[in-house]
Amino acid sequence: MDILDVLNELEEVIEESTKLPLVGKVLVDDELILDMIDHIRTSLPEEMRQAKAIVLEREKILEEAKLEAQRIIKEAKEEIAKMAGQDEIVKQAQEQAQAIVEQTNAVAREIKIGAYQYSDDLLKHVEEILEKSLLQVRSGRAELQAQPQKQAEKEQGARESA
Repeated sequence: MDILDVLNELEEVIEESTKLPLVGKVLVDDELILDMIDHIRTSLPEEMRQAKAIVLEREKILEEAKLEAQRIIKEAKEEIAKMAGQDEIVKQAQEQAQAIVEQTNAVAREIKIGAYQYSDDLLKHVEEILEKSLLQVRSGRAELQAQPQKQAEKEQGARESA
């Protein structure tokens, strides 16, 4: 069960719990809620591993793009060397090689930008999940921390009624 499933279950528990009249609060099974929070804590490292895998994938893509650009540049230089026998051919070869190098650099830049954007999008998605999870955990904790106060107020009200 992943974090979102646990958080959805936590939300259901809170929504389906007994509501206290007049105060807008609910009574929840603290052991159940604490178990869910523990499950979320143990699941968070998996989300972190996924984020790390995304970063590693981005680095791999960037390295592959760099190697591809170097290979293309090397091929262009070799092509220049082959054509260097005659002046006009040399001039044409240099122009072609320069064009190839510029094109390769442009492609490498585009690949790099795309890899950064892809990685950023994935990390943004993970960040949004983690932020949502954290908000739900904090809300659950706030509810749990308010329970003793609610119980004391309920007992006080019962004593005053008696």
